[in-house]
Amino acid sequence: MSQMIRLIDSARTLLAVGHVEQSGPHFAGTIEPAAMPLALRRKFEEFEELVNGQVFSLTDQIEEEIAALPLSVVFEDGVEGSVEDLQIFPKAGTISFKLNQEAVASAPR
Repeated sequence: MSQMIRLIDSARTLLAVGHVEQSGPHFAGTIEPAAMPLALRRKFEEFEELVNGQVFSLTDQIEEEIAALPLSVVFEDGVEGSVEDLQIFPKAGTISFKLNQEAVASAPR
């Protein structure tokens, strides 16, 4: 079942909206990052280009930078949690992530 999400930062600024489905601990789906600040969007675009170009030796640093960002998702039912293993591909319009352990207990099913 698809669920609407909002991706927000620590100031609760809306960065993107999307729809995801849960598969085990992972969520994946589509994302519209139009509201995302340009610098953040460029970081995800760079990550997307490296992955698509299979330049995996350079993705580690960007993955670490992304992991350090204080980003959360808010589900349509109000459940909220910070994300782990976040991957956004702006050009493809896709997102995948896991919720941190504190949020897992209250995550929508």
